[in-house]
Amino acid sequence: MSMFSGKVAIITGSAQGLGKAFSRVLLEQGGKVCISDVNQKVLEKTYEEFKSEFADNLISQPCDVTDKKQLTEVFRRTREIYGGVDLVVNNAGIMDESQWEKCIDVNIKGVIQGTKLGLEHLRKDKGGRGGLILNIASLTGIFPVNSAPVYAASKHGIVGYTRSLAVHPDVVKNGVRLVCLCPAFVDTDIIKLDDGSRVEGLELAQMMIDKYGIMSVDQVTEVFVKAIEDPNNNGDSIIITMKGANNMPIPRP
Repeated sequence: MSMFSGKVAIITGSAQGLGKAFSRVLLEQGGKVCISDVNQKVLEKTYEEFKSEFADNLISQPCDVTDKKQLTEVFRRTREIYGGVDLVVNNAGIMDESQWEKCIDVNIKGVIQGTKLGLEHLRKDKGGRGGLILNIASLTGIFPVNSAPVYAASKHGIVGYTRSLAVHPDVVKNGVRLVCLCPAFVDTDIIKLDDGSRVEGLELAQMMIDKYGIMSVDQVTEVFVKAIEDPNNNGDSIIITMKGANNMPIPRP
């Protein structure tokens, strides 16, 4: 039996790409998952795809992570149906330098709000069971990227926020762990336009692409599962490239 069997997860941005893959692997391991996404049409398609296979272990809730009421409803409904939450995956994100305020709102504010709601539902002094909050950052949260400075800033912010909160004594004593995944380029829609071409500006990042490659979703999903299964991970930023995964523990003063 999988260690995640019977556990409950909330995954934002899970209609497609990494979020969809994360949802599937948890469902396959017997977990209960609330999928959510701002793209309702694609979310409905993913829900229908999963429903026949996973039935009672799946719910779907449309959500724009920049809207606190919508995000709060995702958590409320999940807890109402499944009785609690064990894992929160703040995966929703965008790469759009031309709309930098939106990029910050989704990538930073959305993750912080999702983390705060996750803490409310996970921490033991508020009736939770403890658990894990897994925030999806990027290799651009570790290294500079000249083609996407706002995106890089947002991902740096996620790494700093997650690491800092992970060592807060109030969080630790209530049984909540926090971990960051920092994948290099992944073959998902975040780096593509509707016609399948690359987003503007990515040609400037070609040096990084040449060095680190473009990974399959499955490569990241494998590390995702290992991060959940390792009870000693807390505050780590896990870099994922074609060469494998490398944990970066919190630097100690």
